[in-house]
Amino acid sequence: MEIELFVALIIICIDYRIQKMKYLKLLERYSNISVYETQVITPSNCMEEGYEWIIKSLQEKAKESSDQIETRHQGQIEYFTMWVHQIKTPISALSLLLDNTEIESSSKGSMKQEVFKIEQYAGLVLEYLRIDNMSNDFILSPYELDGIVRKVVKKFSTIFIHKKNSLVMDELNCKVQTDERWLAFLLEQILSNALKYTNQGTIRIYEEKDYIGRVVLVIEDTGIGIKEEDIPRIFERGYTGLNGRMHQKATGIGLYLSKKVADRLSCSISVTSKVREGTKVSIIFPKDDLEIF
Repeated sequence: MEIELFVALIIICIDYRIQKMKYLKLLERYSNISVYETQVITPSNCMEEGYEWIIKSLQEKAKESSDQIETRHQGQIEYFTMWVHQIKTPISALSLLLDNTEIESSSKGSMKQEVFKIEQYAGLVLEYLRIDNMSNDFILSPYELDGIVRKVVKKFSTIFIHKKNSLVMDELNCKVQTDERWLAFLLEQILSNALKYTNQGTIRIYEEKDYIGRVVLVIEDTGIGIKEEDIPRIFERGYTGLNGRMHQKATGIGLYLSKKVADRLSCSISVTSKVREGTKVSIIFPKDDLEIF
């Protein structure tokens, strides 16, 4: 009797160990499972064969759904990219008409400002679509920072004049390793925000060095400022903060894209602000070779 119990106990222990190993193997299989898995699993019995059949069936259905979603997503990107390029044609035509039509000076200025805004928003849509693949579009070289900044400022000249904002820009005597187009886009978003919330004020652009010698580009305005509790969230997608809600001017996209571009360029952005005094945005460039993310 005792021998039979002992044998039964050994059998139970062995069976428990086998089942535990199977369970652990199933957990490992679950943790490593992927829609695009190529690993070949050889079942050791009928039960495992059944599990594998179920897993393969679910994988095929998941892959089919994933491919359909990717196809639809790619189609949407292609459509909106085409739409943005097409909408730029009438915008350019309208801008030329305004330049060549006799309209009261003040009205013409307001109309040109609105056309410029439409063009900026259309461009923002295009960059939003491209942002995840921006590393494929990089041309990295040493650039004179002064030249890039002045091109961006010139682009916003109409807004400066219309809103009666003055510009104080120091000469920027430095080179940075960057991508010209993407850096210009980053600066456009920062400057656009500064102009959006500054009326009859001053925007100052200057260069400084941080404690380890990195180049820091500063864009400082005398606008309405940002509440302290809003600052940590201004780079979140869709977040507009109190200013955006009160003035109904913000989309919460521009600064979100700015942060993504800065990260890809290995730059960092810091923001300090006081309500009714203004905002200071600092873009810190990497000191060493640029690392692309």
